[in-house]
Amino acid sequence: MYPLDQGLWGATARITHLRSALSGLADLEVIAGHRAERRARLVRFACSGRLRGLHGIYVENSSTLPSETDIVFLALARALGISVLTYVRDAQYLFDEYYAATTLKRRVAKGLFLPAIRLLCMVSSSTGYPSRGLAAAVHDPNPGPLLLPPGSPPPVSVPRNDDARTLLFVGGMRYAAHGLNLLIGSVERMRAAGHDLRVICVSRPGEEPPEPRPAWMRVVHASGAEIHALLPEVIATIQPRLRSPYNDLAVPIKVMEYLSYGRPLVVTDCIEQARIVREADAGIVVGDTIDDMSAGLERLLHADSAELDRWSARAVAAAKRSSWTARAQEIVALLHERSR
Repeated sequence: MYPLDQGLWGATARITHLRSALSGLADLEVIAGHRAERRARLVRFACSGRLRGLHGIYVENSSTLPSETDIVFLALARALGISVLTYVRDAQYLFDEYYAATTLKRRVAKGLFLPAIRLLCMVSSSTGYPSRGLAAAVHDPNPGPLLLPPGSPPPVSVPRNDDARTLLFVGGMRYAAHGLNLLIGSVERMRAAGHDLRVICVSRPGEEPPEPRPAWMRVVHASGAEIHALLPEVIATIQPRLRSPYNDLAVPIKVMEYLSYGRPLVVTDCIEQARIVREADAGIVVGDTIDDMSAGLERLLHADSAELDRWSARAVAAAKRSSWTARAQEIVALLHERSR
């Protein structure tokens, strides 16, 4: 439910990776775009008669509300016996740290979110989520919800420079909960202690840390191979999100991408991202205070090459276990099972 021709970020990165993986497993048709574009494309598809030839439909729900055309199209598919698997990727409408209902339009959208998701689930054969916490947030009644968390791209092998002292952050810094102040405060403390620690912040235009920025922070607009080219100077990736109700249940795509970079991860102890790093044993989990983050960075900077290499190898192994291809195979199997 997003346009796929406007760059890679969060949701579109997920859909683009899945589109590529699914195209190798099945004959795939993709309908994407914002509501108006999607309405026209869904109507044309339904009127073409091609709906009857489908074995299954996989839906990546956007952060915005589904349109009436989305619901009718999926209901028609179900009436024709077509299996529909819907993925609910987030619920930011329900959490004030990301969606403050400060206007009438926002209050209406916030009130409509849960009924819209319930309706979307009603016209689906099954519904998947990135985490149990998000399933609970939208009141999924299933005690064992279907989990379809983000996957990892294929790992890259980029050697680390011996003098690498740069942290890599990928993503936006639009909200306080993203942890910009935590990142700046802890790096400033490391530098005051004599460590030449720097940060590369890879953000979309308009989502960068606001000016003025520290001289040691470099902002880059990059994706894919452009990020890989930055890795020689990177000692670790970092995810400084503050603990909050939404951050605890979110499974950030960037954390899964970090695994594929073959670098240790330094993440705050938000429940889901901390679980990923701990289970992989691929880095350091810290509290969301400057004291805790600084202690974690101190440990990172005093780690020898062998320990850094062990964390890196475990990150790569975790990326391989959680590939987008594996996720696509799971989706195809689920659709096949539900169509019987």
